[in-house]
Amino acid sequence: MRILVMMIQTELYKPVNNYLIPKSLRELGHDVILGDVDSLVILENVVCIKAAQFEGADVGDHHVRMETLISCEDFDAIWLLDYAHHSKEREFFQILWVLEQRVVFVNRPSSMLFINNKIGVFGLRLGRHFAPTCVVQDEQAVKDIVAKDEVATWVIKPPNAGCGAGVFMLAEGDPNFSTLIQAATGNAYQKYEMYTREAYGLAEQYTIVQKFIPEIRQTENRVVVAGGRIVGGYKKTSVGAEFRGNYAVGGIETAMDICSSARDLCSEVGTELMSYGINYVGIDLAYPHIVELNMVNPGGISGQLNATGEDIGPAACQGALEAATSQDARTTA
Repeated sequence: MRILVMMIQTELYKPVNNYLIPKSLRELGHDVILGDVDSLVILENVVCIKAAQFEGADVGDHHVRMETLISCEDFDAIWLLDYAHHSKEREFFQILWVLEQRVVFVNRPSSMLFINNKIGVFGLRLGRHFAPTCVVQDEQAVKDIVAKDEVATWVIKPPNAGCGAGVFMLAEGDPNFSTLIQAATGNAYQKYEMYTREAYGLAEQYTIVQKFIPEIRQTENRVVVAGGRIVGGYKKTSVGAEFRGNYAVGGIETAMDICSSARDLCSEVGTELMSYGINYVGIDLAYPHIVELNMVNPGGISGQLNATGEDIGPAACQGALEAATSQDARTTA
């Protein structure tokens, strides 16, 4: 198969999906082309991208320069691994919507846009497996939620961020309690006081308020599901006083440890997501709760490699591709 892998341009190959997935696809015998997400355009009704052939490489080698403009429409499948720069994200997804009418994607861009965040998941059946969650946009609303259950600990986080960015633990009595809430909701009071509402404009911003799962530090796993089937993963363990287990903030990766019921839940989630054209996902699971879904560039191949030495890349890519190119996987839910 001829496969286009869309990603950001970097200087060197790193031991992450942007290297491991093209490498695995090539090992499976596919013709792999890399395309720069920030170069996407439409020329005379044809969606095009600046691209380069992936001939194989090692970690640390210079990344091939994606400079030749080609059609995106001459591929058997496309794998989107990164979003374009946030300044043009709306147009980026509008162009991708055009493209997904013409070419098969491993993960459908329109579904990634609406589901790959901390809000869209609650439109799915699997939303019931998340801890109690609210989506609000003002300071008092957050305080009211916390006041209803003073014993609980809460987490606040931005709806559209990753790698643990902007995630805070929230509990009454913490000297930073009000400051954290104000920062999470845009510091609206302070801005209006200094500049006035009329001069500043809208300051309020959405935040997620979610009940903290105490067991997460002992039980969270990143489970990699391809084509509705578990292909691997690893256990995420936070370090010291840090409650986030993300690798990006110092979390430790060890061998995955989940029960049969947790495996069944992951398969259920993967199957539901396939009906929306999502065939490759990383599920953060602290059974019986889902913590988060990761659909754009979910770490898992590198995580298992670091934890156990096993390379699940070829199996993960094979499972995702087979599902994406099947007729059922392209049926709209």
